[in-house]
Amino acid sequence: MRLTRQGDYAVRVVVDLASRPPGAIVPRSRIQERQEVPAAYLAKIVQALARSGLVRTHPGARGGVALGRPADSITLKDVIEAVEGPIHLNRCVAHPGACPRDRFCTVHPVWLRLQALVTRELEAVTIASLARPLARAAVEAKAALCS
Repeated sequence: MRLTRQGDYAVRVVVDLASRPPGAIVPRSRIQERQEVPAAYLAKIVQALARSGLVRTHPGARGGVALGRPADSITLKDVIEAVEGPIHLNRCVAHPGACPRDRFCTVHPVWLRLQALVTRELEAVTIASLARPLARAAVEAKAALCS
Protein backbone atom coordinates (compact mmCIF):
# COMPACT_ATOMS: atom_id res chain seq x y z
CA MET A 1 0.00 0.00 0.00
CA ARG A 2 1.24 3.44 -0.88
CA LEU A 3 -0.63 6.61 -0.07
CA THR A 4 -0.68 8.80 -3.16
CA ARG A 5 -0.45 12.57 -3.20
CA GLN A 6 -4.20 12.65 -3.82
CA GLY A 7 -4.79 10.60 -0.65
CA ASP A 8 -2.54 12.89 1.36
CA TYR A 9 -4.32 15.97 0.04
CA ALA A 10 -7.73 14.43 0.81
CA VAL A 11 -6.74 13.90 4.44
CA ARG A 12 -5.52 17.51 4.66
CA VAL A 13 -8.78 18.82 3.17
CA VAL A 14 -11.03 16.86 5.52
CA VAL A 15 -8.94 17.71 8.60
CA ASP A 16 -9.04 21.37 7.57
CA LEU A 17 -12.85 21.26 7.34
CA ALA A 18 -13.08 19.48 10.68
CA SER A 19 -10.99 22.15 12.38
CA ARG A 20 -13.69 24.74 11.60
CA PRO A 21 -16.93 25.13 13.60
CA PRO A 22 -19.52 22.42 12.87
CA GLY A 23 -21.48 23.17 9.71
CA ALA A 24 -18.98 25.76 8.49
CA ILE A 25 -18.90 26.18 4.73
CA VAL A 26 -15.35 26.86 3.61
CA PRO A 27 -14.60 28.38 0.21
CA ARG A 28 -12.48 26.10 -1.96
CA SER A 29 -9.97 28.92 -2.46
CA ARG A 30 -9.37 29.08 1.31
CA ILE A 31 -8.82 25.32 1.51
CA GLN A 32 -6.52 25.46 -1.50
CA GLU A 33 -4.48 28.25 0.05
CA ARG A 34 -4.28 26.84 3.58
CA GLN A 35 -3.52 23.26 2.55
CA GLU A 36 -1.42 24.06 -0.53
CA VAL A 37 -3.50 21.79 -2.75
CA PRO A 38 -3.40 22.56 -6.50
CA ALA A 39 -6.83 23.55 -7.87
CA ALA A 40 -7.01 20.58 -10.25
CA TYR A 41 -6.36 18.13 -7.41
CA LEU A 42 -8.79 19.90 -5.09
CA ALA A 43 -11.69 19.68 -7.54
CA LYS A 44 -11.14 15.96 -8.08
CA ILE A 45 -10.69 15.28 -4.36
CA VAL A 46 -13.79 17.21 -3.34
CA GLN A 47 -15.80 15.36 -5.97
CA ALA A 48 -14.66 11.96 -4.64
CA LEU A 49 -15.25 12.98 -1.03
CA ALA A 50 -18.73 14.26 -1.91
CA ARG A 51 -19.58 11.01 -3.73
CA SER A 52 -18.74 9.10 -0.57
CA GLY A 53 -20.78 11.47 1.62
CA LEU A 54 -17.79 12.75 3.59
CA VAL A 55 -18.29 16.34 2.40
CA ARG A 56 -21.10 18.43 0.97
CA THR A 57 -20.58 21.04 -1.70
CA HIS A 58 -22.43 24.34 -1.73
CA PRO A 59 -22.52 26.24 -5.05
CA GLY A 60 -22.70 29.97 -5.47
CA ALA A 61 -20.83 33.08 -4.44
CA ARG A 62 -21.01 32.12 -0.75
CA GLY A 63 -20.56 28.46 -1.49
CA GLY A 64 -17.80 26.08 -0.65
CA VAL A 65 -17.31 22.77 1.07
CA ALA A 66 -18.51 21.46 4.43
CA LEU A 67 -18.21 18.14 6.21
CA GLY A 68 -20.95 15.75 5.23
CA ARG A 69 -21.15 14.14 8.66
CA PRO A 70 -19.67 14.70 12.12
CA ALA A 71 -15.87 14.59 12.23
CA ASP A 72 -15.90 12.04 15.04
CA SER A 73 -17.71 9.60 12.73
CA ILE A 74 -15.18 9.93 9.89
CA THR A 75 -12.06 7.78 10.07
CA LEU A 76 -8.74 8.09 8.32
CA LYS A 77 -9.67 4.89 6.47
CA ASP A 78 -12.91 6.48 5.21
CA VAL A 79 -11.05 9.44 3.73
CA ILE A 80 -8.27 7.43 2.13
CA GLU A 81 -10.64 4.88 0.62
CA ALA A 82 -12.90 7.64 -0.73
CA VAL A 83 -10.12 8.81 -3.04
CA GLU A 84 -7.84 5.77 -3.33
CA GLY A 85 -10.34 2.91 -3.29
CA PRO A 86 -10.09 -0.10 -0.98
CA ILE A 87 -6.79 -0.45 0.84
CA HIS A 88 -5.08 -3.77 0.18
CA LEU A 89 -1.49 -4.75 0.83
CA ASN A 90 -1.43 -7.51 -1.76
CA ARG A 91 -3.71 -8.98 -4.41
CA CYS A 92 -4.12 -12.18 -2.42
CA VAL A 93 -5.61 -10.15 0.44
CA ALA A 94 -7.85 -8.14 -1.88
CA HIS A 95 -9.13 -11.09 -3.86
CA PRO A 96 -8.88 -14.46 -2.08
CA GLY A 97 -8.12 -17.12 -4.64
CA ALA A 98 -6.60 -14.64 -7.09
CA CYS A 99 -3.21 -16.14 -6.36
CA PRO A 100 -2.86 -19.88 -6.90
CA ARG A 101 -0.39 -20.01 -3.99
CA ASP A 102 -2.84 -18.77 -1.31
CA ARG A 103 -3.31 -22.17 0.29
CA PHE A 104 0.36 -23.03 0.76
CA CYS A 105 2.16 -19.69 0.63
CA THR A 106 4.03 -19.12 3.89
CA VAL A 107 3.81 -15.33 3.51
CA HIS A 108 0.03 -15.24 2.97
CA PRO A 109 -0.84 -15.35 6.70
CA VAL A 110 1.59 -12.49 7.28
CA TRP A 111 -0.16 -10.37 4.63
CA LEU A 112 -3.51 -11.14 6.24
CA ARG A 113 -2.27 -10.08 9.70
CA LEU A 114 -0.70 -6.90 8.33
CA GLN A 115 -3.87 -6.08 6.39
CA ALA A 116 -5.92 -6.46 9.56
CA LEU A 117 -3.44 -4.32 11.51
CA VAL A 118 -3.40 -1.49 8.95
CA THR A 119 -7.19 -1.55 8.69
CA ARG A 120 -7.61 -1.47 12.48
CA GLU A 121 -5.19 1.43 12.87
CA LEU A 122 -6.78 3.53 10.11
CA GLU A 123 -10.24 2.87 11.54
CA ALA A 124 -9.08 3.88 15.03
CA VAL A 125 -8.08 7.42 13.99
CA THR A 126 -10.95 9.85 13.63
CA ILE A 127 -10.75 13.09 11.71
CA ALA A 128 -11.97 14.87 14.86
CA SER A 129 -8.90 13.66 16.77
CA LEU A 130 -6.63 14.98 14.03
CA ALA A 131 -8.45 18.33 13.84
CA ARG A 132 -8.54 19.10 17.58
CA PRO A 133 -5.00 20.53 17.78
CA LEU A 134 -5.69 22.75 14.74
CA ALA A 135 -8.96 24.04 16.17
CA ARG A 136 -7.29 24.76 19.51
CA ALA A 137 -4.46 26.63 17.80
CA ALA A 138 -6.96 28.73 15.82
CA VAL A 139 -8.83 29.70 19.00
CA GLU A 140 -5.56 30.61 20.73
CA ALA A 141 -4.41 32.69 17.77
CA LYS A 142 -7.74 34.52 17.67
CA ALA A 143 -7.53 35.19 21.41
CA ALA A 144 -4.00 36.55 21.02
CA LEU A 145 -5.19 38.96 18.32
CA CYS A 146 -7.98 40.22 20.56
CA SER A 147 -5.62 40.86 23.49
